[in-house]
Amino acid sequence: MERPVKMNRLIRIMSGMLILPVILCFLSAAVNTEAHADSLINLSVKASNTEPGIGDVLTISVTADNFPSIISFGPMKIHYDAQIAEYLSIDMGSEISSFVYNTTQDDNFVNVTAFDQYYQETGNEDGAAVESNVAYSSDSQMVLFSVNFRIRQDASGQIPFWIEDAGEFRDANGEEISTVVDNSISVTISDKVSDDANLVLLSINNAVLEPSFSPDVTEYSAVVERAVTDVPVTANASNLWASIIISGNNNLQIGNNQVTVTVTAQDGVTTKEYHVNLVRKESYVPENAVVADYDGNSYTFLDFPQGFTAPEGFSQKIKNINNFPVPVYSRDGVSSVLVYLYDGENPPGLYLYNSDLKTVMPYSPEKTLVRKSSILILADMPEDLKIPKDFTAANEEIDGKLFIGYRDSEDQFVCYLMDETGTAGFYSYDSEDNMFRRYVPVDRTAEKAYSALLMVFMIVAAVEAVFIVVIVIVVHRVMSHRNNPRPRRV
Repeated sequence: MERPVKMNRLIRIMSGMLILPVILCFLSAAVNTEAHADSLINLSVKASNTEPGIGDVLTISVTADNFPSIISFGPMKIHYDAQIAEYLSIDMGSEISSFVYNTTQDDNFVNVTAFDQYYQETGNEDGAAVESNVAYSSDSQMVLFSVNFRIRQDASGQIPFWIEDAGEFRDANGEEISTVVDNSISVTISDKVSDDANLVLLSINNAVLEPSFSPDVTEYSAVVERAVTDVPVTANASNLWASIIISGNNNLQIGNNQVTVTVTAQDGVTTKEYHVNLVRKESYVPENAVVADYDGNSYTFLDFPQGFTAPEGFSQKIKNINNFPVPVYSRDGVSSVLVYLYDGENPPGLYLYNSDLKTVMPYSPEKTLVRKSSILILADMPEDLKIPKDFTAANEEIDGKLFIGYRDSEDQFVCYLMDETGTAGFYSYDSEDNMFRRYVPVDRTAEKAYSALLMVFMIVAAVEAVFIVVIVIVVHRVMSHRNNPRPRRV
């Protein structure tokens, strides 16, 4: 009896040893199947409207059932019938906003390529340790992108859409992920008159809508600068034959303004209104408007004080400085403009800003001379600077301002001024044309030497003339005595 028992045990042990590899194979296959399933992306297309009318905008969305740390995909070829639908634009997927999309179009195909612009691998020089930014991953269905088409005027019947080629999907490890295209769709062109009164685009120039535009949202808010009195509004209807009326976007008042966009559908009955509460700022200066000079000093733009009186010849305007539309006072022929700034330390004040030279100079009416193509400021003369030779202290009233300077014996007036570059020196004033010119000392040594030589020459010439006269008189007397001798006395 012992032998059969031992034999049965041996058979069970050997059977277990044979079954174990089979079980391991099944487990391995299951694991591999699960891993393969996790790395498989099912792609499909969906239409925003299964029965679009003529002139309607039809949106075809490309979806994925999961997104396993994908950093790039494409080129994906979306097929459509170009004789029935016109390609308009592409919208990126909201969940992968870090992706950059590139789109091309050829016959009956829209080709889409995208990559994650923020994903970047970094590592040590020897390549031993590599780190990377986290790539977006999702186990849920999501929209990769949407393609917008408009149904052509002569369209009829059905129009099919499908993914002709999915391209390559690569994950953060650089591995290609397999894809499966699930379906194609067809939409039927409706011959009914459209009752679609939706917008597909709404924007205001130089303003940001809050919230972001969506066809189903009808109330928005936006802000514009005070310098803006009229705003161009762009509004595109979903249906080509819908009419659009825009009101309230001109002659904006300071504060709240209501901009209304009224859309009337093709049927002439269905209407929809979109409203924008547009606020025109009280300040002329945009938020965070700053400028820096060539030394790197930063200044903040402010509104000019109430009751400010501009210098003669200056008029107010809005000028784009450092990409900010700011209020300035300018004068024809003068490069610098008058601005009101705060340097962060001293009280706010008036400054002259030259965009070409990147200079910012304090403006003082009592010390500033404005001329065509130049601005000069009365500056303090250094103590070690010598006064021009033959000049003595004097004052001169110019443009109603008293200038302290120096005058020579020829009534030439000079004073110490600084130009817009910060370069200072003596300037000579010409009262005839009311202009200042850089003073250049004249070396009169040669002139004096010439005058001395001329004087000597004139003296020598005068002496010679006297000698000649004397000689002539003497000769004349001698000749006269010979021709008319005196009678001798007896």
